[in-house]
Amino acid sequence: MSGRPEKPVVRRPWHVWLVSIIVFALYVGGARDYLLILMNDTDYIRGQFGQGGVIYFADYPVILRIIWAVNILGGLLAPVLLIARNRWAFPVAVTSASAQVVLLIATFALLNRWAMLGTVTSWFDIGIGIVTALFAGYCAALRHRLNPERQ
Repeated sequence: MSGRPEKPVVRRPWHVWLVSIIVFALYVGGARDYLLILMNDTDYIRGQFGQGGVIYFADYPVILRIIWAVNILGGLLAPVLLIARNRWAFPVAVTSASAQVVLLIATFALLNRWAMLGTVTSWFDIGIGIVTALFAGYCAALRHRLNPERQ
């Protein structure tokens, strides 16, 4: 006996695993895209995005590559942290979502993303941004549910 009051153990909901695996899998695909584009695999780029994609990624700005890397790394790390009950899951998820939003705004506004990559890819990437933002919200909700003293 240490004399300190013990904290009650709060069970993690079953859906934490499901949501985390889905988000992690989504970002594994994104990491693959990122690496193949970074290596300038023109066959892959052409197959995924058409000839417009080859042109689009040929002069992709370094700062946007860095923001994209932050998004991908955060998208891979946040679900793992959430499963591990690490307090950094929420800030990492927010960082990933913020990077995705910045990336979408910059590429649609400055790089003519819609015309270069097409409608399907553009909507898919917007969907990824929405999923990432929803995941950050999910992390926040769980943070408050599992740690009520943090509210």
